[in-house]
Amino acid sequence: MEEIAFAFFIADEVDAIEIPLLLHEDGYDEENHRRNVPKIPHFVENVVHLYSPSEFQSHFRLSRGHVEVCRQTKHHVRHMLSPSPMKIHVSMFLLYDNYFFFLFLMQDLINTLDPFYMNKQQTKVHLTNSILASLWTLSNQESYRGVADRFNITKSTVSTHLHEFCSLVITHLSHYISWPRGQALHISQLEFETAGFPKTVCAVDGCHIPIVKPHCENPVAYINRKQFYSVILTGFCDSQRRFCHVSVGHPGSWHDSRAFRLSEVGRLLKEDPHSLVPEGMHIIGDSAYPLSLQLMKPYRDNGHLTVRQRRFNRKLNSARVVIEHAFGILKSKFRRLRCLHMKKVKNISSAVTACCILHNICLKSSDQIEEDQQADVMEDDPYPPEAHIHNDASHRDAICGRL
Repeated sequence: MEEIAFAFFIADEVDAIEIPLLLHEDGYDEENHRRNVPKIPHFVENVVHLYSPSEFQSHFRLSRGHVEVCRQTKHHVRHMLSPSPMKIHVSMFLLYDNYFFFLFLMQDLINTLDPFYMNKQQTKVHLTNSILASLWTLSNQESYRGVADRFNITKSTVSTHLHEFCSLVITHLSHYISWPRGQALHISQLEFETAGFPKTVCAVDGCHIPIVKPHCENPVAYINRKQFYSVILTGFCDSQRRFCHVSVGHPGSWHDSRAFRLSEVGRLLKEDPHSLVPEGMHIIGDSAYPLSLQLMKPYRDNGHLTVRQRRFNRKLNSARVVIEHAFGILKSKFRRLRCLHMKKVKNISSAVTACCILHNICLKSSDQIEEDQQADVMEDDPYPPEAHIHNDASHRDAICGRL
């Protein structure tokens, strides 16, 4: 009884794919064959398709309206995936009514996932159920054991398919995260100006993604100042709360400015700033970031700010709040991000990035959204003043004078 109780308490902390089985006697027989574990049969066919629209979106974070899969797609999927008695087949009605991506996205996912799952992994799991299980895992905090029972697969399959799904989303759908240019930049600029701050390309901030102790050379570096393990998500978003760039994986103990400096955007702003930010425009951030011609931040409030400087801070913060909203929406839709029980930083970064891409897909489809009030957006210490930013400060003063 004591062994059972111990196994129960540690079970949800064990990553099914990255940590070997602790007790193999009950999982395999003497000939090392996997035994049949009781699971929930036909959950997708008999339960999921009966969900109301609100129930469906509550569980999967993506609405039925995200996809209109035509009958030709149903035929294509049926032809592509050869029948197998061990697969969980989904009704054609479910395929038509419940899929999460528009036709061209669906086609891309099928063409990519089919050979990857079926030929390389030999998992004998229907492609649709692999995607559903991955989305369910990202959208909920249910244990891997619970997801495995629900979708009639093993814990290792849940973990393996989740990592594969995230990798493929990044590889083939990353175009949903793109820097504002042309008409998109013009629209974003106008909407930021309506919010009170002119000439703005996007907003930037850092968000902490809680994790368990990672397997790496220096895990202590991932302990942030609130004393829990985390990685930093440096996010840039436009006026519509769509991510236009994300950088994930830096240790939680790092200052936001350091994570920003080592991001791709940070490097480009140093090497070729006008490739990202047209002359006279800027990114807006909080006091944790370095002031520059391309990055505006509030005045440091030392108790002696002028009326204009206080108004400048108020308007900048009012416009900048979109990035905090974006983080809140992200964690509300993909609740696995409230604590990722993964050990490898590479897998953590992949999962977070994939969720950011799916977040943008939801917004592009005008999906209804909820904001999570616990987004773990920490206020870092202000960026220390530097002697060489006189021109940058003058530029900020000029904007302040025009507001």
